[in-house]
Amino acid sequence: MNKEQITPELINLKQEIQPKYLLNTRQNGEALELLIGLENNSISLVFFDPQYEPVRNVLSANYPLYSQSDYQILRILEQIERVLKPSSFCFLWVNKTLLGNDRIPLWLLKTPSLKIVDFLVWHKKNTLGLGNWLRSNAEFCFLIQKRPQSGKLFKNRSFGNVWEENVVPISKRKHPHQKPKELIKALVEATTNQGDLIIDPCAGSFIVLEVCQELKREFCGVDLTFKEMEKFKEKRN
Repeated sequence: MNKEQITPELINLKQEIQPKYLLNTRQNGEALELLIGLENNSISLVFFDPQYEPVRNVLSANYPLYSQSDYQILRILEQIERVLKPSSFCFLWVNKTLLGNDRIPLWLLKTPSLKIVDFLVWHKKNTLGLGNWLRSNAEFCFLIQKRPQSGKLFKNRSFGNVWEENVVPISKRKHPHQKPKELIKALVEATTNQGDLIIDPCAGSFIVLEVCQELKREFCGVDLTFKEMEKFKEKRN
């Protein structure tokens, strides 16, 4: 499928789901549905943080989260490629297991307008982490840009490859994979302007929404298990 075109089937689906998702709100929803409902070349920034592994493999508590297959992730990346404005960015969060295999290169072979232009490490200062060989006290993020690539569009020239910020205590997290707010804020400021529309198809804690509200950006995001997570947190509390 031509990435700049939508088939008649997708057009019909788009017409059905477009009113379903609201701006600047926390809401349940499916990532691919959200993205299919967006116009070509209309989005200034995407945060994408899939659930790569079954929950039992990475978390001790039985959170109501569903892992996404490589096929599902690729379909989402194809839509991200379509909806991003030229030269705009996507932040793709990955776990360390993905760094040593070919899954990411294979996805990007199918989305030729997207290119990895840099790499970010979030060092969690207040955690020792766990791991089979090395302790996992960091998370990783690929900075992906839609063609044409230009480093000048990343506005913070003092930004380093390693960001240090504490993990939010488990008791205060809105989601087990919650990202650090100051990092998200710095990334949004470095890549967008006031009024730009930012998409988060796997929104988790909706920390990106909080940042957008503070920085006067528009936000649209969903999380597949938002309602289930709310009920899960109520039971735990």
